[in-house]
Amino acid sequence: MDILPGEAIKLDGLPFPKAARFSYITRNGVRLRSLVMDSGQSDPRGTVIIVPGRTEFIEKYFETAEDFRTRGFTVMCIDHRGQGLSDRLTPDPLKSWVRDFDDYIDDLQFVIDTLGPQLPRPHVMVGHSMGGCLGLEGLIKGKLDADIAVFNAPMLQVFGLETPPMPEVISALSVLGLSRRRLPWQVQKEGVPIPFKGNKLTSDKARYMRWRAYFDNAPRLRVAGPTYGWIRAAVKSMKFVNRNAAKLKTPTMIVATSMDPIVVPSVVRDFAVKAQCDFLMINGALHETFLEVDGYRAEFYAAFDVFCEKQAV
Repeated sequence: MDILPGEAIKLDGLPFPKAARFSYITRNGVRLRSLVMDSGQSDPRGTVIIVPGRTEFIEKYFETAEDFRTRGFTVMCIDHRGQGLSDRLTPDPLKSWVRDFDDYIDDLQFVIDTLGPQLPRPHVMVGHSMGGCLGLEGLIKGKLDADIAVFNAPMLQVFGLETPPMPEVISALSVLGLSRRRLPWQVQKEGVPIPFKGNKLTSDKARYMRWRAYFDNAPRLRVAGPTYGWIRAAVKSMKFVNRNAAKLKTPTMIVATSMDPIVVPSVVRDFAVKAQCDFLMINGALHETFLEVDGYRAEFYAAFDVFCEKQAV
């Protein structure tokens, strides 16, 4: 299990943390990029393991990582296969495709195990959107090992896929040979985000533009809309997680945002009830709490601090 120095994207005018250490770790022929940022403490509080969403990349989480470091945590993050600077899985690097969410899950635990000595316990898994779904699936299946978990806007039901027969039709078309074909009518055709006005992620323009700057200036980070195969894998994972909510044993806090136009907030809340998780609804926020205005972010971190104290972390 070789750990090789990893690349990082540095853009003029955007912060780059001095504590950031990037690595490449290869699993079954797929090269995965990871980040570790030491806590800077002689006695670290533990490690926050950030699990990104679809199309995301490590650099997006620099500000979030610093927020956790100020709380005494070492931070680890990964670029999922098929995005960021990890290996792409199709000849067209813009295609968002995966065989199964188990591949994401197994990659994540492999990287955690490989970096083990650098990641002090306890481990706090923090997942966003797709990262929340695969984090929950991995914990329920016993494939992921975390002491506690916090999931923001976990992808448990997506607007537009909540009504039959849409998910069934897409899954059938994937099986019939369209797995690696992009879904039509996607706004993000070439992986470049839409203008701030009308975006579904955040009401904070400055953070949105910082995030967008990476896609504008580093084309290698771009990922376009999902393929039929990715949707099929996502539907399978979401159904599994919702069906097995009561089997979640890891102490978990679930966060939903009331104005989320991507993930259905009521489904997220219902899962939290079934799984007996702590639950926070951030009223007024869009999908991306970590990119939101300071007030919404402060609400998240206040709840995070209380949850960690409750779990003696």
